[in-house]
Amino acid sequence: MLTYKRKLKLTKTQEERISSWIGACRLVYNMGLEIKKETWKNKQQNVSAYDLSKQLPSLKDIDWIADVPAQCLQNSLERLDRSYKNFFRNFKSGGGFPKFKSKKHYKSILLKQGDLHKKTPLIILNKNKIKLPKLGEVSFFKDKSPIIGKIKTAQIVIEPTGFFICIVCDGVSKSISNPDESQVIGIDMGVANFCSDSNGNFIENPRHFKKYEDRLRIENRSLARKKRGSNRWKKQVKKLSLLHHKIANIRKDFLHKESTKMAKNFHTIYLEDLNISNMSKRPKPKQDENGKFILNGSSAKSGLNKSILDAGWGMFRDMLEYKTNVVRVDPKYTSQKCNECGEKDSKNRLSQSEFVCLSCGHISHADTNAAKNILSKGIALNRERKALV
Repeated sequence: MLTYKRKLKLTKTQEERISSWIGACRLVYNMGLEIKKETWKNKQQNVSAYDLSKQLPSLKDIDWIADVPAQCLQNSLERLDRSYKNFFRNFKSGGGFPKFKSKKHYKSILLKQGDLHKKTPLIILNKNKIKLPKLGEVSFFKDKSPIIGKIKTAQIVIEPTGFFICIVCDGVSKSISNPDESQVIGIDMGVANFCSDSNGNFIENPRHFKKYEDRLRIENRSLARKKRGSNRWKKQVKKLSLLHHKIANIRKDFLHKESTKMAKNFHTIYLEDLNISNMSKRPKPKQDENGKFILNGSSAKSGLNKSILDAGWGMFRDMLEYKTNVVRVDPKYTSQKCNECGEKDSKNRLSQSEFVCLSCGHISHADTNAAKNILSKGIALNRERKALV
């Protein structure tokens, strides 16, 4: 399954219509959330997306909602249902309860192909044009890579740089490479270096956000001085969102290049199974015996949190997982254990980069030693899984 992203060439009327569709889907999402909350409060019962979808025909009396394809409205309820399930699944790790969506937090609609065996599909691709239900034929900018396979879904997204369409095609798979099964590597993620591998190589942390931090501060200050809702304020908001979009694209480009390089050279990659959301949490406030709040290291922790999120570890892991074989390994003691003799001691790590084993005297870079431990753990885990099969 492959996803193709293309920028749309829309007329003013088409832009307004898509924006109206997104607004209608947002309204249905918020109404569904209200019904779910009230039903649970009064009857202690959960309302499924299927039950909520039965109430959609009653909204067809409103013209601007009747214009929206039914599958878009149904998908907004499925989206709400998924957010509920994610909340209960991640409740212990501090997942947030679903909130009412504002205009700036709901910027996409999903169109499904439906039955792929139908003679006349709902979504039809014709060179650099795509026919969508109720919207008709829409043009998009050409790209080097052709769109191949059967279209499964088409998602229209509003971004700071314009309207984009993400086309998911089934029946195709993109194989980056086919390296030998013996080509394996362990990866240790970091902040000083973006990552270190078990072969002793390092990838420098580019710190994308930090490079633009001063410029962001200036633009934010300029926004604060403008009257909220004025034309100048709106222009500044757009300017700021474009800058954030640029930083995100630079980060994504770097992660794609590095993950593709690894996928081409290694058959299996062993990674730490890190809980990034917990690692980037704020520290809890501390109080002394008299109940007075004392220093809890929040300023230092906020800097570390910013560096972790700027590095994009989670996105890098996701990219590797769909490009090659990835095995997640428990990171416990990987930075304290000596890869040569297996001795575990927190005193082995003398500094951020220096590792000296107190038992056997083995000297190594701390991140390289950790990457080798991850590799050893991963190979052992793979053997256990094969033995069970």
